[in-house]
Amino acid sequence: MIRPISDNIRYIGVDDAHLDLFENQYTVPEGMSYNSYVILDKKIAVLDTSDDRTAAEWMQNLEGVLDGRRPDYLIVHHMEPDHSSCTAALLEKYPSLTLVATAPALKMLPQFFEGVSLEGRTRAVGEGDTLELGAHTLQFLLAPMVHWPEVMMSFDRTDKVLFSADAFGKF
Repeated sequence: MIRPISDNIRYIGVDDAHLDLFENQYTVPEGMSYNSYVILDKKIAVLDTSDDRTAAEWMQNLEGVLDGRRPDYLIVHHMEPDHSSCTAALLEKYPSLTLVATAPALKMLPQFFEGVSLEGRTRAVGEGDTLELGAHTLQFLLAPMVHWPEVMMSFDRTDKVLFSADAFGKF
């Protein structure tokens, strides 16, 4: 389901009501939500993807929001599959897309997506780094071990929205 967060930010996440166990160990009687967002500006940023289980629905949501435009950036807040499973498919579909993540996340990418060429298609960000999209500026905040060692968050300075990865999440 696509939902507006602000004039230029859209939620494109997907609910997976059929999942019983998250990571094969945590009971999720109501399923999971795979949170993903798009910031529409001069440059378009996709923030996280979805789990493979819901890839088709997620891609449909993304294409609906893009309305024929092409994204410029994919922000990966961390490499856990519920945030990043569709990364390879997105990189393949949009050859000019730049993947933005922490340096540790970029080192982990080949373990998750064998054979995907990332040469010239990544940007490592650190604490306080920014990404200009036009009217929107994302500022990156490192949050290692909030969940995984490479976690970061993004703060949209324009709309004052924090994309918090898993920092405040629950099943």
